[in-house]
Amino acid sequence: MIKSKFITLNILISLFITAFFAFAQEGEKSSNPVSSSVAAPAEIQPAIQQLTSIVQTTDSSYNYNPVGKPDPFRPFVEIDTTAIKTAEKRGKDDKKDMSSIFPLQRAATEKFRVVGIAGDQLRRVAIVEDTAKKFYPLFKGTYIGLKNGRVVEIMADRVIVEEGEEKIAKRIILKLRKD
Repeated sequence: MIKSKFITLNILISLFITAFFAFAQEGEKSSNPVSSSVAAPAEIQPAIQQLTSIVQTTDSSYNYNPVGKPDPFRPFVEIDTTAIKTAEKRGKDDKKDMSSIFPLQRAATEKFRVVGIAGDQLRRVAIVEDTAKKFYPLFKGTYIGLKNGRVVEIMADRVIVEEGEEKIAKRIILKLRKD
């Protein structure tokens, strides 16, 4: 068993070495096969030179033009770091006035209008519309408004939002309008 493995390994190594030397000698013989074996006719020579010059110029002269294209390395949401730094210098009260990246937290709760409520008693969804006529879904627990209001309950005809950061909580009722 060991002898047969040894024999097959020796055969494979000898085949590899033979193939390596055969291809190495073949590569030395034909370093430039086009120039030595076949000469192009005089009529085709200018066309070949022109094509090679075109290929060489197009490969090296490509320039990327980013005009009108989005930069793939810029973030989608830009954070104003200067506003954050000035808010930190002034105090914690100014941090609350900064606009949120979420559209439901960019306007006061009273600015939203309930346009629809769907679902059953266990799981309801309310659809609200902002002043820009954009629609957003509300679920129980969704944050809405500038004062970190949270949807407490969604009833068949109204949405109850609870606003308040400290001990005192203010309840805002958004009624479904049937226009």
